[in-house]
Amino acid sequence: MSWIIGLILIGYALIFFEVLVPGGVLGILGFCCIIGAAVAAHQEYGDWFASGLTFLLGGIGAIFLVLIELRWLEGSRLGKAFFLGKSVSGSSNPPVAPDEVVGMEGRAATPLKPEGIIAIGDERYDAFCEDGYATKGTTLCVSGKDGYRLKVRKL
Repeated sequence: MSWIIGLILIGYALIFFEVLVPGGVLGILGFCCIIGAAVAAHQEYGDWFASGLTFLLGGIGAIFLVLIELRWLEGSRLGKAFFLGKSVSGSSNPPVAPDEVVGMEGRAATPLKPEGIIAIGDERYDAFCEDGYATKGTTLCVSGKDGYRLKVRKL
């Protein structure tokens, strides 16, 4: 009986730490401990009722443990370090060039192999060189737009 309880408690501890250390390994090991407790119950008591009950109660206990832990972590100091407190507004998308830049000239701010950055005036845009490769500083002409990037070619 002590082996069964010990395996269940070890399984609970591993599942508890799985919430703190993501990756799945500790959770799988905790689940294996609960299965091991069910096997030990079957060997000790010799019927499927004891092993099934051990597995069922161990699984239900693990679910309640995770729910209680997540509820507790939400308000704790440790949980505040884990969970995102506020959402971030903004975008990481590059600036979209206006239609007026088509036909304008600019300089390659980075090598275009065939993609890179082109500077038109004070603005920098993602660009695709239709000629393939353009070195940094090459004068380029904007021939069109392709979504968020400009299509350019050498002069």
